[in-house]
Amino acid sequence: MSLFFEERMNEQKEDDPENDMNTFIYPFMVSIPLLNDPEEGRAITALCKMTTIYNIFSIVWQLRLTKYYFTTFCDDEFLWNATCNVSYSLFCDNEMRLELYSSPKVSTLCVPDEDGEKKFKTPDGFLTKFHDEFVNGKVAEVVFLVEIIIPAMTFYRPFDLYKFFRNKYPENLETDFRFEFMKESDYSIKCSDGYLVPALKMVLNVSSKFMHNHFKESKENELIVEHKIDVVKPIILYLHSLCFKMPKCYDLDFVDRLLKAVDFFEPEHRSADRSGIKDSIHKSLCQKFAAEKPSNFISILQWLRLSIHHRFYILLDMVCALISYKFYFKWIETFSEMTRDHPLFCDIFGYENYFGVGSLSHQTFYSISRGFVDSLFTNVILN
Repeated sequence: MSLFFEERMNEQKEDDPENDMNTFIYPFMVSIPLLNDPEEGRAITALCKMTTIYNIFSIVWQLRLTKYYFTTFCDDEFLWNATCNVSYSLFCDNEMRLELYSSPKVSTLCVPDEDGEKKFKTPDGFLTKFHDEFVNGKVAEVVFLVEIIIPAMTFYRPFDLYKFFRNKYPENLETDFRFEFMKESDYSIKCSDGYLVPALKMVLNVSSKFMHNHFKESKENELIVEHKIDVVKPIILYLHSLCFKMPKCYDLDFVDRLLKAVDFFEPEHRSADRSGIKDSIHKSLCQKFAAEKPSNFISILQWLRLSIHHRFYILLDMVCALISYKFYFKWIETFSEMTRDHPLFCDIFGYENYFGVGSLSHQTFYSISRGFVDSLFTNVILN
């Protein structure tokens, strides 16, 4: 391993992040009034947030201090392979010139929470010195050094943490009975580029809401659509087999056209939260975004627009994380003076008719700002 920064960064690009770890170090400072109150029941509770952000993934953590325990927890149920270490120092004065005590670094205990949150809790007795000095009124400041260690792969492929639609095409379509309609069909979809896609009326009637309604009004054996065959054919295959796979190479224009065609046919199981065709598109986009990691801000905005328009929330989180991590000041420069009537704003968020609290546009701005601010004092060390 090289000792020179630039050479080490080049090595890092070639390293397999699967075996690497990212260490995040965060100082948590709490000011405590100097009170000579020996009452055991007097409680102290301090709470703050930190964000561990790197590459295309961010995790929000809450830090909580009581007289007896220090806990660190997040709401990401998939991070059971992370570890957390904690140490603290006590100071007699608010200027932190007189150190009263410095603890050793200890590993916290990973405790499942009732709400499904991942909680790291300090061992029993770890805060005994803090508790005793606090009760005696000698502590003015306490500084906790929180060290969270997370596998680097989490920040390169966060979408692997989630379950996605996995029903891909079989190796041989010709021997699979679900694709027999391609040889013997009773219906045709004529695309805008002149190509025909075979289909079965009975299957379309039960798998597509649009076709179900269309058959009530039409007895024809052909439907002319405004979409091209490159997006129509995979949808028709999905409607007959519930199998779908994105092409190896595509651009965002193809994705837009594909999703418009999906909305046109209205598959019975199209939503990403119901393991449908959009779910597979969503995963493919996450893989593509992680592989490309766009370095152009305009390209980033195109990804943001796509994720918002089609409610691809995992992709949206990844885009927001990358903006917070690498493009925050460009984001602020672009949108600080922009109103809701601005063409760029309307292109990205224009489907919403308001920017109130709880709207997706408001959540997006909040997520990007929170990711930057809450990670501002978090030191990242690549192991």
